[in-house]
Amino acid sequence: MTRAKGRKNLTNRRAFVALGLAALGASLPAAAADAPKTPAKTPAQRARLPRRLAADFRSHIETRLPHLRAPFEAAARDTGLSWRMLAALGYQESRWSPAAVSPRGAQGVMMLMPITAKKMGVTNVFSPHENILGGARYLAYMKERIPQRIRDPDRTWLAMAAYNIGISHLEDARIITQMRKKNPDHWADVRVNLPRLSDPHWHSRVKYGYANGRETAQFVERVTQFHAILESTVPDSALAQQPPTS
Repeated sequence: MTRAKGRKNLTNRRAFVALGLAALGASLPAAAADAPKTPAKTPAQRARLPRRLAADFRSHIETRLPHLRAPFEAAARDTGLSWRMLAALGYQESRWSPAAVSPRGAQGVMMLMPITAKKMGVTNVFSPHENILGGARYLAYMKERIPQRIRDPDRTWLAMAAYNIGISHLEDARIITQMRKKNPDHWADVRVNLPRLSDPHWHSRVKYGYANGRETAQFVERVTQFHAILESTVPDSALAQQPPTS
């Protein structure tokens, strides 16, 4: 059973890398060379990571990530999520800035709204350890609310979209996807239809109405790109390789 679980985790991890590589639209270092080949790119996977953003990210891997890696790894152990996935999400949210504040009032590395931070048990939103753990628990909570029949990597990407846009608007996007005879359980199909939440022809036909689905689609795409780079360039630490204690 342990070996089977290990093979499943490895398969899921390779699936995440493959999807991220497809989004990057460019080859990465040899560490990811064993990822399975992906089909021809769909319209949802054509965007490349802008050159300046890619350069900033690689620089911040060296200068900012070392200060936050321990909180990301601790949050991963707490939730069972990938620490690199959480780090990619944190970078998209705040560029790994513990003091970040958005115009809408979101705060910290994981850009938690005050009501979300309180719900996740965060008392000091500017503490990297508390904020990252709160963000990880919120993502895990969103993942639990995705229908159980949906498997990874689609399940995680849909949860990531819900983290950004809210579970209700995500469900509206899935309904629109189904209306258009596509698969509401596949992230690639839902991603194409998320921008329709800003189209009155479509958002008037679903329960929760208008939302900026285009922003959410790009949000998740960026996270997949950052995650792919982390997977290919940042090795596991000795701590991360240790088996959990009972």
